[in-house]
Formats: sequence, structure tokens, C-alpha cells
Amino acid sequence: MNLKSIKEEREASLGYKHILPLVEELKKIKKIEKSELMGAKLSFKEAVEIELPNASKKTLELIGAVAKSLIPWRKGPFKINELVIDSEWNSSIKYNLLEPHLNLRDKVVADIGANNGYYMLQMLSKQPAKVIGFDPMPLCKLQFEFLTSLIGEVPLVFEMLGVEDLPFYEVKFDVALCLGVLYHRKSPLDCIKLVYNSLKKGGEAIFDSIIIPGNELVCLCPQDRYAKMPNVYFIPTLETFKNWLVKCGFREVYHIATLKTGIEEQRKTEWSSKESLEDFLDSTKEKTIEGYPAPFRAYLKAKKP
Repeated sequence: MNLKSIKEEREASLGYKHILPLVEELKKIKKIEKSELMGAKLSFKEAVEIELPNASKKTLELIGAVAKSLIPWRKGPFKINELVIDSEWNSSIKYNLLEPHLNLRDKVVADIGANNGYYMLQMLSKQPAKVIGFDPMPLCKLQFEFLTSLIGEVPLVFEMLGVEDLPFYEVKFDVALCLGVLYHRKSPLDCIKLVYNSLKKGGEAIFDSIIIPGNELVCLCPQDRYAKMPNVYFIPTLETFKNWLVKCGFREVYHIATLKTGIEEQRKTEWSSKESLEDFLDSTKEKTIEGYPAPFRAYLKAKKP
């Protein structure tokens, strides 16, 4: 299989019965008069803010209606004039943690597991040459297109591809982010190696993973679900997480931080799904409802020698 056929297969999902109405909604945005989007201003605070000084009230109402048709919004927040898309995850907490460790000026960056492009947009403030986001989910692609259709030309590319498709991708990256991906892969080491191979010599990667307490070189393999997620396969200790990167060839592995996931970071909103972190933990908030340790997330930065 080549890259063209993989892309065609993934993009065919935009024609699925439950996705097609959303595609039609998005077409309404693309019909907005260019004059109303002239002078769009992009700023980066807790929310990615898009200011449309020339948009009419009718156009802003349309933008709000289309945004609501694209619920659930998992990553964000975003602000379009007075409209606030209060996503399930307050992704600014993670981005603000990582931002001091991102040296992106004039570099080609991969955001693997990009979701709707929140981090891609935030990284524009670091003046990269290009940011390429990888996520095969149709809703993520539509949310990204919704946002970028309002702001004009930006050096961002969204590919409906997964980490397993990186070997087919012609571009080699200076920097790669692989956030919220590893514990969803049946072979996390294979995933790390795919990211490693996608980097230029001397390239850097930032990974995160849910971790379990302890210093042993072990990991948890949940029996059925972890925090109601059926697709969680391996949750390492911090030492195991570091060791995974070393085994895959990375050097200069640096522990940025470990943070407990709290309801200030992940919670239910009118823009999110019906359940969130509060529904995934037991009454003590120290364990998941399945009895596993509640999620702590570790962030590591490493270099390809």
C-alpha cells in the first residue's frame, strides 16, 4: 500500500453516514464572503483566539451553529469573537507545561495524535516552518478545517493518517510531538520506533504517557478497561517509560514533569461528551472505577543522535 491509497481510504470516512451531515454543515462556513473574514487576528492565550472584526452578526451566528454541530470538542479551548468553545480538556495546561521545551523556529514539526489542531495552532507562536498534524479521526479533521477556514493561510497541514502511516510519509521532522497516543497502542515500543524513524538526525521528540506509581521496570496491562477506556494496553512506571525511549534509540531522555490529571484539566462541559474524568474515578478520586491507580501523566523529551 502506498501513501496515496492510504489517504484515499482514510478520507473515504468523510462520506460515512454519520459524518456526511457534518461535512455539509462545514460547507456553510466555506461560503462566507471573504470580506467578512478579512483582517482575522489569531492570538494565543489559554484559548486559541480568533478575532473576526468584519464578520456580521448573521455570520457569527452561523459560525456558532456550525461549531455546535461539531460537538464533542475534546481539545481546546477556542474563542471566536464572543463565542467560547469550552472543550472537555483544558489543553492549555499541557501546552503551557511543554511550551518552554519547544524550540520550533523555522523547523518542520509533526503533531502525532493532533486531534483538532489545538496544539498545532498554539505552536504557530513559535514560528515553525510547517506543522503537520496526524489524526485519522473524521471529526478531528472537520474541526480543524472549521477553525483554519476562518483564519486564512497558515503553515499547517492536517493529514488523516496515524502513527502507523509515518513510514509512508516522505517528510522527515525536526521535532515530533506524540501526546496521548502510547497507551492506546498494542505495541508502544513499535510506536516509539516509528516516531524515532520519522525524525531527522539530531531531531527531538516529546512523548507523554499515563504512568503508574513505582520505580520498578514494570507496567500495568489493564484486564478490560482503564478509566472506562477499552483501548488502553500498557501503562508504565516512569522508569519503564524512560527505558522504552532508550530501547528505541533515543538519547538525552529528559523528564519534563509528572502531573496528576484533575477536573480542572478534564471535565464535562456543554461542548463535550456526556462523561468525563469525574465519571471515570471512584469516590476517593485516587483510583479509577476499575480499581487501578488514577491517572498521572509523565512528559519526556528525547533526542535522536
